[in-house]
Amino acid sequence: MRYNKKGIEMSISFLVTIIIAITIFIFGIRFIYNLSGEATELEGLTTEQLDQRIGELLCESSERVCIGIDKRKITRGKFDVFGVKITNIKEGRNFEININPTSPAGYTRNNDPISTSGIKMKYRTDNFFIKRNDEENIGIGVEVPADTLAGTYIFNVKVQPYDSLHKLYVEVP
Repeated sequence: MRYNKKGIEMSISFLVTIIIAITIFIFGIRFIYNLSGEATELEGLTTEQLDQRIGELLCESSERVCIGIDKRKITRGKFDVFGVKITNIKEGRNFEININPTSPAGYTRNNDPISTSGIKMKYRTDNFFIKRNDEENIGIGVEVPADTLAGTYIFNVKVQPYDSLHKLYVEVP
């Protein structure tokens, strides 16, 4: 009795190809699942993660408080991050950030005032220490709820002990 080796080799090659294809398919599904699982909302982020996400700031080195990009377009139901760089030129000391909406909170496209914003902000609310001639990058997370009116919202940013006033603009299309 004689066996056909070509048929057996072809069957084994086919089985190996199927196993490799299934393995690649499973890894593809796992990759997509992991990628979608990494999407986080405002409540899930810590202030340290916000500080890491601020990216490159467009600031001159001589400014004590600098907001790299002060205007962002954020659609309803989405989240974005502003970055603030604070440079301490005096002895080491504690700093604190205060962010409050202006009055009125913003303006619609027709320049009608908006009384309240409803926009959620997350940032470092506790005091933090900066050494002399050192700097700190701070992230400010902004989440726009789905029911927010279209318009431009304005927020005052003050860094204590510096008394300079800076503005953040959130445009909701």
